Amino acid sequence: MSNILVYNPIINDSDSVKREYFERLKKYLKIGGFDKRIYEKSLLEAYEKIILTHKSADIVHDISFYRNLIVFDLLHILGCYVNDTTIRKLKQIEKQYVSDFQIRSGQWNLMLPLAASLTNSVKISSSIRRHLSDIEKKYADVFMHNLAFRNKKPFRIMVTATMSAGKSTFINSLVGKYVCLSQNMACTSKIHSIYNKAFEDNYFYEYDHDLVMTAGREELVNDNELNYTDKIIVAGHFNGILSDERILIDDSPGVNFSEDSSHREITEAMLKRKKYDLLIYVMNATQLSTNDENEHLEFVRKTIGKTPLIFVLNKIDSFNEEDENVRDVIDRQIQYLKSKGFKEPIVCPLSARAGYLSKTCQNSTLSRSDERTLYYLIDKFERMRLKEYYKTSFPQIKVPYSDDEIEQLQNSCGLSYTEKIIKNYINGGKKL
Repeated sequence: MSNILVYNPIINDSDSVKREYFERLKKYLKIGGFDKRIYEKSLLEAYEKIILTHKSADIVHDISFYRNLIVFDLLHILGCYVNDTTIRKLKQIEKQYVSDFQIRSGQWNLMLPLAASLTNSVKISSSIRRHLSDIEKKYADVFMHNLAFRNKKPFRIMVTATMSAGKSTFINSLVGKYVCLSQNMACTSKIHSIYNKAFEDNYFYEYDHDLVMTAGREELVNDNELNYTDKIIVAGHFNGILSDERILIDDSPGVNFSEDSSHREITEAMLKRKKYDLLIYVMNATQLSTNDENEHLEFVRKTIGKTPLIFVLNKIDSFNEEDENVRDVIDRQIQYLKSKGFKEPIVCPLSARAGYLSKTCQNSTLSRSDERTLYYLIDKFERMRLKEYYKTSFPQIKVPYSDDEIEQLQNSCGLSYTEKIIKNYINGGKKL
């Protein structure tokens, strides 16, 4: 779930009011016995960091202003999971809550009505909404959007590749942020599971032995040595066409890492389990038909069954469009896959690097080197006309033209078309 706190005006209030707000939340969780559970404890730590370190604006409210908002935050920290035990504990909390906010006997309060509504609905009733201010209604809408997104069944995507295909860069381009360290550098045998969150809150969650709800780049790229399991779970909001989809991406180890044979074993076990709705096979456009590729393709062909499969032909920017016809490169790859037993392969040529740079520069400042690369790629892909391949091969996939040259790069480098094709599978679209 995304952190709704970023929409709460408390983060802009005075330091004293913010401190009081946080201490009350902390107290309520302790009264209910929720403060020792890993999820609630970690999210409370995130609340402390966000509330107390956010720069205060020229806004000062009395703590009573937040009487209803704090209830939304309390239930958000509890993960919006409400059962009979939760209701019983909330009744204990309510006694302190009523005292803290000086709610008179018979005066309406939000806590139990809101909790009860979560047991059988994803909407807040009009009988509750009529008691809320405009600010509280907006917060309620964010709260319920988050809950509705969480309740959707995740669409599971497994991504597989041999080493040096650019798999991690491809995943980063889908997310629009640096979340995967290249396994050439990481040399990790961990499975990275990456969840999309409901909306942008500017924070990543990471569960790597410790659960960190405000994970930075250091936590994301460095594996915790105390994690003896085979999995690391990350959650962050995806930027781009897939932003509103509840997606889980399983990033598998590269199958031909010469220093650790367990990489292949882990990936092949994942493929056999078939706990994915779509398989994406990333290939290096400059290294086709290697022995490792042939072996892995054969394993995939024998294992995948009827699960949808997309082949991503990455690093298409490595070709000089003036010296070589890129369409011929794509056609050779299609014929190669057909020769390996894939009758009608869905092939998506793209540059994950171009797509990633295009997305990240919209929300952060690029280095000079990356900025030069970005504008070089803008020019390159306008001349490459990769979009003509997609228009003829997938006429039902429509990607609108953008007047913004940086945003248009996501289209011309193939990323937007690939995202649209993925979205087609997520929404149960017709076979391409």
